[in-house]
Amino acid sequence: MIFYSRWKGPRESEEPQNTALVIKDPVTYEEAMSRNDAVYWKKACAEELKAFIKQELFSIVPKPVGCKVIECKWVFKTKLNEDSQVECYKAWLVAQGFS
Repeated sequence: MIFYSRWKGPRESEEPQNTALVIKDPVTYEEAMSRNDAVYWKKACAEELKAFIKQELFSIVPKPVGCKVIECKWVFKTKLNEDSQVECYKAWLVAQGFS
């Protein structure tokens, strides 16, 4: 979703002095995958998972009885260049909650 905002000077009759492009980043994985730019978010998620595998940050093990599983969630951010054009899509898989 893209929103345009305009900032005006102290008087409403003045011309806009600054126009900025504001991009609303997705909040959930489902939202990211249902947008027009979903292909870019999928690529960003794949890059994050590849980095996890390369750095050997996790291993799949059976859940021990009586232990609480820590949930995770995706965090999405659109990076813009100095011209307010989309430079890249970033996705991070982060732990949610405490152990």
